Amino acid sequence: MALIGGGLSANDSLSILLVLVFILAGLISILVHELGHALTVRKFGLPTAITLQAFGGYASFPAGQLSRKQSFLVTAAGPALQLVLGLILLAVYFLVPIPKESLLYTLVADLAGISIIWAVLNCLPVYPMDGGQMMAAVLGPQRAHFVHLISATAALLIGLAAYFLLNSILLPLFMAFFAWQNWQSFQARTSKP
Repeated sequence: MALIGGGLSANDSLSILLVLVFILAGLISILVHELGHALTVRKFGLPTAITLQAFGGYASFPAGQLSRKQSFLVTAAGPALQLVLGLILLAVYFLVPIPKESLLYTLVADLAGISIIWAVLNCLPVYPMDGGQMMAAVLGPQRAHFVHLISATAALLIGLAAYFLLNSILLPLFMAFFAWQNWQSFQARTSKP
């Protein structure tokens, strides 16, 4: 989060403080996202735990206990709650008079932006992100090879678009990794007799 928030160019106390605010916004947004998953798992009567790590986190629960529809709903709940948070904060940003020089203004802006962007990115049809997992729930285990083929193709196209259109390097690196990982899974599933 520090790298995304400008940590490499932070060279004075104010810029370091702004990076810390960005990190806090990222932590809150990711926690809300994982709460969406965990609360939905609980609604289906299963125990859950949230683990936060590096660029995200996960809500764990007993495997094999959910139907495909329940699995889809659990997966969709994370980005949905995160998107709702982002949209509420976006409204606060434009409608509530918060002094522009305050850290609260920066936190609200960062938290709204991170929440909306992260929710949208997470819904891309790339496994193992939430969009890929929702696609897997819809297609079912018999079509898992299609999930990996679609994911590999989507990740490659998204990575190329991010590189050429957004002049980004971090997103293309992640997408290249996901494309390779999904291509390997596709080959493993289709090479079985």
